[in-house]
Amino acid sequence: MTHSITLSEHQFEGPLDLLLTLIESQKLSITDIALAQVTEQFLSYVRNLEEVDPTTLSDYLAIAAKLLVIKSKAILPSLEIEPEEEEAGVPLETQLLLYKQFREVARYLKSLDAHGEQGFTRTTVFSQRVSFFPDPDISPSTLHASILKVLTEIQELDALPKARIKEAVSIQEKISHLQGLLARQIETKLSSILAGAKNKSEAIVTFLALLELIKQRIFSVEQDALFTDITIRKTEQTQINNQTN
Repeated sequence: MTHSITLSEHQFEGPLDLLLTLIESQKLSITDIALAQVTEQFLSYVRNLEEVDPTTLSDYLAIAAKLLVIKSKAILPSLEIEPEEEEAGVPLETQLLLYKQFREVARYLKSLDAHGEQGFTRTTVFSQRVSFFPDPDISPSTLHASILKVLTEIQELDALPKARIKEAVSIQEKISHLQGLLARQIETKLSSILAGAKNKSEAIVTFLALLELIKQRIFSVEQDALFTDITIRKTEQTQINNQTN
């Protein structure tokens, strides 16, 4: 049985909090299959975000991009993903499990505080003077190299949300492209659309954009037999609306 929640009535602390709430509301385990099932609800919430600062929005879009990849793999099990896409950052399933642990600990500490069960220790008294002895192998050059390494890692982390935003936004662009394509012809084939994809990532985005247009009843698809090419057409209602406009 599917359990639904009214997202607008909740205040979430971030995309992981939203995602975990969606999974728990349907009593699912934290798996890639569960993530694929709640993708639509997550994207619906992101579309309706208002007055959100760019940094917070980038966090939601980064998670949305990961969900779209997971859902596309669930729909097309044979789909191959580029190695760099598979290894980009911590897996979403791992992030959720870790976030759940922290959230449960935070709730437990909050309950202790509510019942006045805080604990305090006495101030530490050192009977001997504490001295600091630096590692004799450390030199200005090793410190400089360490700082450069940290700065490089920070730059990589800073670039990741921007790349994810670009990937998420490109789906809307692909939807517009497909609508324009069918506006100039009666029908087309899925193979001809995918043939224009420059890489596997673009093929995935194209496929997800097509699914969204089918869901909105803007496009219809037809396949004569198993494993044959798929024909894509505008729905009759869409054709009538175009003629009216």
